[in-house]
Amino acid sequence: MSRRTIRLDVERLVEKVGSTDPLEILKYLNVVVQFDDLGKSILGYALNYKEVIVIVLNDQLSELELYTTACHELGHVVCEHSLNTEFLKRSNLTYVRQGNEYEANVFMVELLTYGVNAAEFPSKDCLLYSCGIPKWAERYVDWNYIRPNADLKSFDSIY
Repeated sequence: MSRRTIRLDVERLVEKVGSTDPLEILKYLNVVVQFDDLGKSILGYALNYKEVIVIVLNDQLSELELYTTACHELGHVVCEHSLNTEFLKRSNLTYVRQGNEYEANVFMVELLTYGVNAAEFPSKDCLLYSCGIPKWAERYVDWNYIRPNADLKSFDSIY
């Protein structure tokens, strides 16, 4: 699935749901979300059980980790990946160039940066922090899309 297709899917969902909150979008899509103690290393996973899509999130996550993990797992659902795949673990939070994990990470970043005006931030780091982009996911940000869509009339533009 191309980045452009993923971006269009994000735009369509946000417009339909009226929110960028991944938990609200999951509810809209009738995805069952459960919270469970998954230990210290597993952040979450998605599965398909008897035609019911279930996302399990670790109940020990910080608010930011919960939000980004929900975005990632929502990416698997929207990209229609086989949902009985590997867990999202702290140990596999790295940049990958292709495949299901790449698409889920791109979806996560597209959702986290949806509607952002880069010109409102004094630096890229401030934008990333404000959007909740984890350090490991910075390489997924499409600056070639964000820059041209910045409102350059804003004060203190980074461009």
